[in-house]
Amino acid sequence: MMGALHGFQTWQMFEARIILESNIAALAAERGKDEHYTAMAEEVAEMFAAMNSPADFLIHDLLFHRIISKASGNPILAAVIETITSALYDKRRKTVERSIDMRESAEMHREIYRAIRTRKPQEARKLMEDHLRNAQTSQGWNVRRTRKASLIGSRQ
Repeated sequence: MMGALHGFQTWQMFEARIILESNIAALAAERGKDEHYTAMAEEVAEMFAAMNSPADFLIHDLLFHRIISKASGNPILAAVIETITSALYDKRRKTVERSIDMRESAEMHREIYRAIRTRKPQEARKLMEDHLRNAQTSQGWNVRRTRKASLIGSRQ
C-alpha cells in the first residue's frame, strides 16, 4: 500500500489525513474500548515524558494516532491511516529535532484522548482536525502548489 502514496505531495497526504482522522476520532469516541483508552493514555503520558527527546516523542505521537484508528473499529480506515502516517513519519523524522511545540502538541493529544474517552464524537472530531491543521502549519506542509507548478515539479 505504501507504493500507492509514492509521488504524492506532503500537503496532499495531510489533507487526506485531516479528512480521515477527524472522522476516525469521532468513530473512536463512539466505538472505543477500554484497552484502546488505556493504550491512548499510556502514549499521552509517554509524550509528556519524552519532551527532551523529539525522536521518542514522534514515535509516541505516531502510536497514539494508530491506536485511535484501531479504536474506530474499521480495519480499512486503520490500514489507510497506517499507510499515510508511515509515509509522513519518514519525512517527519528528518525534521523532528527542530520541533519546538511538543508541550502544546502533547496537551492537544491529551484533549483528544479525553474527548474520545468521554465518548464525545463531535468534540473528538473538532480537536483532531484542529490538531492536524496546527501540525500541518507548524511543519510548513500546508502550502498547495498550483496544478501547473505541480506538473512542472513532477517532470523535474
